[in-house]
Amino acid sequence: MLGPVSDHQRGTRRGLVGLTLLLFVGGWGPPTGARVEAPAPPDDPFEAPTPRDPDDAPFMPAPHNQLGQWSAGRERPLTRGFDDDHWVQLTAAPTYAALHVPFIGRGSTPLRGGGATLELDLRVLRWLFVRVYGGHTLHPVFEETTYDEDEGEVVLLANEGVVHATNTGAALVYALDIGRFVPRVDVGAGLLFVRSPPAAQPGQWGAECRQGGVCDLGLSCNAEEICRPTPFPEVHAGIGLDILLGQRWAVGLSVRYYALLQALSQLPVYLHGSARLSVRF
Repeated sequence: MLGPVSDHQRGTRRGLVGLTLLLFVGGWGPPTGARVEAPAPPDDPFEAPTPRDPDDAPFMPAPHNQLGQWSAGRERPLTRGFDDDHWVQLTAAPTYAALHVPFIGRGSTPLRGGGATLELDLRVLRWLFVRVYGGHTLHPVFEETTYDEDEGEVVLLANEGVVHATNTGAALVYALDIGRFVPRVDVGAGLLFVRSPPAAQPGQWGAECRQGGVCDLGLSCNAEEICRPTPFPEVHAGIGLDILLGQRWAVGLSVRYYALLQALSQLPVYLHGSARLSVRF
């Protein structure tokens, strides 16, 4: 049997129990004097101060941050940038040309040649111009012959010489100003004059008309049934690209296709490819 517990033992036990409770209840928290009361939340949450953004800090001085050098100590160039701000443009264009029309006695081979074109553009709107133009090209041709077996002789089909092609008219030009490069699209109409070498057979220049009043391109059958030069109405469309060389000069390339109003299904009748040199005012 256990003996009676003395008062000393009871006091020791009570001290151990109290120490244990103190460790579990309050021994792990910070001292009472070190606690800081949280601030009371504001009535309106939007009145709270905005958190600071590190990017709100001022720029560092140069040279670590180059903003100071560019904004204060750097000379600014006085030369204007490239732009298409002008009212008049005059263009000279050396031109490659080809006539894609069969000539009597010469077959269907295109007649290739070259010449020059002059263009004058007048600004109507920021992006729209009216153009008047004129051009002339030369197309050398050789003598064409064939051998007639029945007669046993060589028959002349077409004389050698030069086919002259002159065109003049007007057009609307859309110009897209994108800085140094200026694409252009033009659509217009005019007259095409074609003169071929003297006749070697009917239907050619200066000879009698063929059956049905047929003559070469650029010729028509008159009242005397003779093929004489006649201008033909034409329509055309082209594209080009100018490269600005400053405020005054520009160079570029262009391509243009021509069709006759009386034969719109035959395209192209006349083809231009040009290198452009322009001066602007």
